[in-house]
Amino acid sequence: MHQDQTTTPSSAGSATTAHLGALAVCTAAALLLLWPLLTGQIMFGGGRSDMFIAGYSFRLFGAEWFKETGSIPQWNPYLFGGLPYIGAMHGDIFYPSAWLRWLMPTDLAITYAMALHFVLAGWFMYRLARSLGLGWGAAIVAGVAYELTGIVASQMSPGHDGKLFVSALTPLGFWVLLNAIRHQKTWAFGAFAITVALIILGHYHMAYFLLLALGLWALYLVFWDPQRPADVKPVPTLALAAGAVAVGLGITALQVMPFFAYIPFSPRADGATDLGWEFATSYALPPSEVFTLLLPQFNGVLDHYWGSNPIKFHTEYMGALPLVLAAFAFGDKTRRTMAFTLAGFALFFLLLSFAGHTPFYRPFYEFMPLLKKIRAMGMVFYLPAFFVCILAGIGAERVFARTVSMKTVLGVGGVVVLFALLGAVGGLQGLAESLAINERYEAVVSNAPYLQSGAVRLLLFAVAGLAVLALTVSGKLARPLATGLLAAVVALDLWSVNKEFYTFSPRASELFADDAITTKLKEVKPPYRVLDAANAYGWSLLMAYKVPSALGYHGFELQRYRELGGKDGGWQNLFSPNLLDLMAIRYLVLPDTQAVPGFHQVVPKITTTFGTPAVLYERDSLPTYARVLPASAKLQPAEAAATIADQRFPVARVAIFDDTATVNSPAAAPPFPAATATATVTKWQPGAMEIAVNGAERAPSHLVVSENWYKDWSAQVDGKPGVVRRGDLSLLTVDLPPGAKSVTLTFSSPEYATGKMVSLVSLLLAFAMIGAGLAMSRRKVTVTT
Repeated sequence: MHQDQTTTPSSAGSATTAHLGALAVCTAAALLLLWPLLTGQIMFGGGRSDMFIAGYSFRLFGAEWFKETGSIPQWNPYLFGGLPYIGAMHGDIFYPSAWLRWLMPTDLAITYAMALHFVLAGWFMYRLARSLGLGWGAAIVAGVAYELTGIVASQMSPGHDGKLFVSALTPLGFWVLLNAIRHQKTWAFGAFAITVALIILGHYHMAYFLLLALGLWALYLVFWDPQRPADVKPVPTLALAAGAVAVGLGITALQVMPFFAYIPFSPRADGATDLGWEFATSYALPPSEVFTLLLPQFNGVLDHYWGSNPIKFHTEYMGALPLVLAAFAFGDKTRRTMAFTLAGFALFFLLLSFAGHTPFYRPFYEFMPLLKKIRAMGMVFYLPAFFVCILAGIGAERVFARTVSMKTVLGVGGVVVLFALLGAVGGLQGLAESLAINERYEAVVSNAPYLQSGAVRLLLFAVAGLAVLALTVSGKLARPLATGLLAAVVALDLWSVNKEFYTFSPRASELFADDAITTKLKEVKPPYRVLDAANAYGWSLLMAYKVPSALGYHGFELQRYRELGGKDGGWQNLFSPNLLDLMAIRYLVLPDTQAVPGFHQVVPKITTTFGTPAVLYERDSLPTYARVLPASAKLQPAEAAATIADQRFPVARVAIFDDTATVNSPAAAPPFPAATATATVTKWQPGAMEIAVNGAERAPSHLVVSENWYKDWSAQVDGKPGVVRRGDLSLLTVDLPPGAKSVTLTFSSPEYATGKMVSLVSLLLAFAMIGAGLAMSRRKVTVTT
């Protein structure tokens, strides 16, 4: 009988008490880092946090729109001239954490969701360890080690909530699959389908590799697990597991279908900018940073980082004791097959995390689907960390059982102590300098005192851990006390490093308080757009105020808008007079007072809420958000951006289309006559516009709107379906027949509509699988009785 099985009310009550006790321990471990939340602060982490610079704005917009309309927004008009909200991804749109934002303030909901998953990471690991047959104490050590391991815990402060969600769901996925196959609980296949859906909705890139790991786990459980049931049938079992994955994918259809439809229009489309070997291998884990697993200061922490990646806001530190305990796992004769299998898994995913630093990655890059569109392979390290923490639990079980010899304890622990001692006396500095790239050599030298102090810290915890291990295997510590001491050393060791990555913030009402400029902009009726030339409100901060910006921070904006704005040249095209007109730039934010032709100052120089200098300028005349253009020209897309930005080009009279387009409007020719009709936006909201056309053109013409085109825009022209095109390289354009008077524009994704139905059916199917499995289990119990 495995550890989670219970047969009597008393044993069930005992198991519940044990599980609740473990939950309390995991909560206490989390509070070592999260206790400031009890004082009313939140986890937005300052300027290093993606949650602060963009994530909060994305989630606030989604939550407020849902509370206002009862639906998920499909179009985000506040960044880069507009982009799909669902297809382009804006965080955890459909993950259950989003529901919290409908019930409480967005900043608290974000913080509580991350904190909850932090605790669940440890508790799910504990439950997995118990199902693997480990005792309570060993499972606690494994749970605390995983919860606080650097690659998991250090994701909190940078605001990488999706990575944290998947990290927490990883042991849950392995646990549910273990119940389904080894313990033959058929209902668990349905639970596995739901778990797969949650994993995918949490973080696509992390999910990609976790599903691969779960597939390897299923193969192990079916073919090589010494404890697999004698009557297990490999083909039907694996078919059920694969079916559960398919159902899980179906549950995510409402997100995945719009996402895949968007890729051809994104920077990761074939032939776009964010592709290729250099892109895919960027932000991998350099092999020289494996020392970070034991001594994070070796490669430098945060501002002292000297590795080959441009920045690093996390750590892979695993702690002294978990690594030592993991080494003990291979001496467990009853679990040796599993130990070596898990070690093999850890090595496999470690090599993947190295990406282009070793030849191992190249075949996977060439042949695995979609891998060329994924970068930052260093994120995959959470899987090696996960497997090592399971091994640590197995090692802890041997320590508690006193089956590890004192010689082994002193030998393995002594290696760590000697390594730390070598660093403490400066003996590792030469190695660090030999591994540094030339551009970072000075950073390595300046990191020397931190390397030494970090080694001293490691030495203290290594000695403390070694003492507890020695006292335990010698029988001088009772198991409960040994459990508490081992868990405490693991927790405090990891806390002493992870705390460097935690920056707490006041509530969003203070972080995003209004200043004179945002107050002014919020009074302006949309549509309009701001160009923040001062970067005073950098990233996507203005979106939190519902102020549309020509720039932003996202990373997955429309590729054509990147080309139009000249992103590769620092968005220089946006500052041309033609683009200022075309994008309806009504306001400029500059760092200081200066004369700007065509603009006048409306807010004098201030220090913004974010501590930056800023002056607000407004156009002397109201820019046109929609215009009628009587003529057209065709150009190859590669030539369009430069042509449009050229001041000699009559942007207010000629619409440019791709050279493959078929249009009926008159071809442009000098002297480029002006339109006789004008357009006025009479109603505007995200994803919907009504535009009145005043006057009339005698020939077919085009309505060009200062918002990005995407395939899901549709138009009604005088109540009849209209033709929507991509004009001026990136902008929303509608064909106007002669005499047209009104245009209604609506954004609606057919993939989202279909995906919702697929998701609903798949979710019902998953629940049916759970129900059928439970019914089969009851029938089996009845027959046995």
